[in-house]
Amino acid sequence: MIKKVITRSANDKLYSIFKSFWNADNEFIRVEGIDGFKGALDYLLFIINTFDGWVVSADEDFFLLDESSIDSLIQTMDKNGFVYCGVPDGKVISHRNNSEFNVNPFFNIFNITEIKKKIKDFDSVKDQEYQKAIELKYGGKHNLVEPFAGFFYWLTLNFKGAIFTDVDSLDGTDTIIKLNNKSFCIHSWYSRNYGTDLAQTKRIDTCIEYALLNRVK
Repeated sequence: MIKKVITRSANDKLYSIFKSFWNADNEFIRVEGIDGFKGALDYLLFIINTFDGWVVSADEDFFLLDESSIDSLIQTMDKNGFVYCGVPDGKVISHRNNSEFNVNPFFNIFNITEIKKKIKDFDSVKDQEYQKAIELKYGGKHNLVEPFAGFFYWLTLNFKGAIFTDVDSLDGTDTIIKLNNKSFCIHSWYSRNYGTDLAQTKRIDTCIEYALLNRVK
């Protein structure tokens, strides 16, 4: 399956490594220059407003082990009416303590065509309204620490999402996502430090080595 693979990237070397784990026939879109605190939200809205159909969005420190898992995910999501997927930004990853309804954008699959049908209703000014609606519907307290939290609360309130809760880690920082008890990717985190911070660079290189040793060819 040929896919649109979109990445918010700031490191030439890391992006090149990221791409090497994918089928070269995919359509790769590298997004640069969307920075600052709101950068993650601006990037997500750019994707929604620019593309159509199914897209895969992944950080450049996301290293794929099995691309067939991505193809299967898209087929399963399409069959069951899911329009987005990802890992919760809380209660799953040890160093992420936000809401389980706030999906972290290091890896997502989006059905842009379906989301576009309602995207005009989304307004980040209403983030607190989306937060309160989540609290009323599901209970608990859910914060707006991340700029993308309101967007994912809005998605949760309007669409079906496929959420990954089976994760593992090599060093307590990286995230390995499992599907049917099988690892299909590893996300190192802290890509912004690659090539500038020795300890983080070595740790990310270990994640790359793990992906190379465990990738399905």
